[in-house]
Amino acid sequence: MKEYSQEGITARTMMALSGFSKPSIHRFLKDKEPIGGKKNQKNQKYYLSDAREIIRNICAKNYLIHKKILCFYNFKGGTGKTSICYQVSAHLAMMGFRVLVIDADPQGHLSTSLGFDNAQGYLTLFDVIKENIPFTRAIKSVYSGLDCVPANLSLTRIEVALNEMPRREERVKMALESIREVYDYIIFDTNPTISNLNRNVLTASDLVNIVCETQPYSLNGLKLLMEDINTFYRSMNMNPPLMLIIPNKYEDRMSSSGEAMSLLRKNYSEIMKPDFAVRKSEDINIAAKLSLPLGVFAKSNSNAFEDVIEVINHIIGLTADKTQATLKFEVA
Repeated sequence: MKEYSQEGITARTMMALSGFSKPSIHRFLKDKEPIGGKKNQKNQKYYLSDAREIIRNICAKNYLIHKKILCFYNFKGGTGKTSICYQVSAHLAMMGFRVLVIDADPQGHLSTSLGFDNAQGYLTLFDVIKENIPFTRAIKSVYSGLDCVPANLSLTRIEVALNEMPRREERVKMALESIREVYDYIIFDTNPTISNLNRNVLTASDLVNIVCETQPYSLNGLKLLMEDINTFYRSMNMNPPLMLIIPNKYEDRMSSSGEAMSLLRKNYSEIMKPDFAVRKSEDINIAAKLSLPLGVFAKSNSNAFEDVIEVINHIIGLTADKTQATLKFEVA
């Protein structure tokens, strides 16, 4: 598993994550040791644990979260769902929230991005649901504030197991009750299929994030996806949760991207962030390759980092209420 203890972020990145000014950030940094030990260096970095402690006190602890179970979903592959899930989860933790990300895809791409070796025999959701293993045994720490239930090919067995269970669409929701209060956010990355496991995730979720490529084929699939989701919730006699469509891989110079955005706004504007799409960026691919959040390595003017921060702030706005802000410092 990847070691994150020596990774860090700059004061500029902390500003972007917290929304606070440079003087506010530096007031808390004066007692923190930068990586390398030399202060007043250009673009010096501070350890993730220290940065998280600072941002938590000026950001995360000032929110009351009322919708904490999120998923990233699309039954079409290649939309960038896992990449967005990874970046959102990683940076929410860096902002001071207590985050558990659960890989519900047997391919384990999210687990790989987080530094897990899929060849290792990690406990997965299969063990929690079928074998009644406590969630706490399947949870692995990634870095301060971020935990993960990884996935591997053993998770493919969960479909048969769920079929044999009563209330088969609610088993994950029931299992989450034991850890629900431990975390601020519990986030699922789903597999690109219509499966019993995905039905479980939809049943448990307070916010369904649908990542959609800005290209014609993806839009055709989106219509089918929305119909399937609505049919499922009706069959369960449930009110649908909040939904958010996240347009992804937008290319300003491509007419097909512009046309796709126009159609998305026409048909789904009520569940989209106005005038926003995640722009196509090589930084997203580099992040997956390096197993690093964008904030650790991307330049301050990175389109990908800017867009991920916008997505995160919008998700926080949908799922939390802001309490009276304070700069009183508390150790996380």
